[in-house]
Amino acid sequence: MAIRTALIGCGKIGQRHLQALVHQNAIDLVATVDINQEQAEAAAVAFDAAAFTDTLEMLDHADIDAAIIATPSGLHRDLALQVIERGKHVMVEKPLALAYHDAKAIVDAAQAHKVIAVVTQFNRLLPTIEKLLQAHQDGRLGRIVDAGVAVRWSRPQSYYDEAPWRGTFQMDGGVLFNQAIHAIDVVLQIMGPVAEVFAYTATLTHQIEAEDSVAGTIRFKSGVLATVAATTCVPKTNLEERLTIVGENGVVVIGPTVNKVDTWRVGDDDEEDVRQKLLDLPSRPSWQSHHDALEDFADAILQGNKPRLDAASALNGIAVVEGLMRSGREGRVVKMSEITGEGI
Repeated sequence: MAIRTALIGCGKIGQRHLQALVHQNAIDLVATVDINQEQAEAAAVAFDAAAFTDTLEMLDHADIDAAIIATPSGLHRDLALQVIERGKHVMVEKPLALAYHDAKAIVDAAQAHKVIAVVTQFNRLLPTIEKLLQAHQDGRLGRIVDAGVAVRWSRPQSYYDEAPWRGTFQMDGGVLFNQAIHAIDVVLQIMGPVAEVFAYTATLTHQIEAEDSVAGTIRFKSGVLATVAATTCVPKTNLEERLTIVGENGVVVIGPTVNKVDTWRVGDDDEEDVRQKLLDLPSRPSWQSHHDALEDFADAILQGNKPRLDAASALNGIAVVEGLMRSGREGRVVKMSEITGEGI
């Protein structure tokens, strides 16, 4: 039985979901929602879905089991709660929310209403990242002693100008929430609980409200440190999305994109063989990661499996990013207990 689903938000990211939905059978798109009526109707046509301009109206009139939220980030909390409170499952585009307590409200509501909530932190499902996570889970890297995230991308001013919500504190959140959160999420899956963070932040080349550049440090409760560098100021084309994990027994570097292995010094593995086998995998179309996330969502609903992209697993990342941004704005170390309220 297909899962009757609504797509809320039919813009750029919504289009990726539409592309992914075409390539799977478990989810039946029956409704679309967008404040732009023409956009909602255009998204609905190929699926013979009903189009709406208001989420509550859709929830009142459409027979759905689940909803996908692909709106500007600042709207995620309220829309997710509207869906969950009707007893429907929900998939939320990353980031889950722009503040830890908003993200926690989504997770808590889903648990209270006994529905599934997931977030599209789908880099965890990439072949390169899956291999890294498995090596760590198997203990092949040994105790982790160092990590780094470097996301240096190109976003011209026109990127922000074409959608005025981008680059705002209220709707976008800045370079960490919008661009670097995937890479940060992967590192946090490996490193354990965080004690405190510190960052410098700046807006250097764009006419926007939020930060376009960040240099930060995360101190984990284990005492291990990780560095975070992120910017959208690179001219012309993206430079890198690089993850570095250093263990006492092994080193892995993913980059310059998350689909490639730069360094694989793990046990007796042949580094070149590992690199080549990953390169030999079929190329991934632009919608593939969203397809993988939808498949994880559908399996959780239909089979009762715990979703790999469970929204609760993203809370640590939201707290860390919120802490880094607060640190940069206030010029001080921020303890995680200040963000989460735990341990105070």
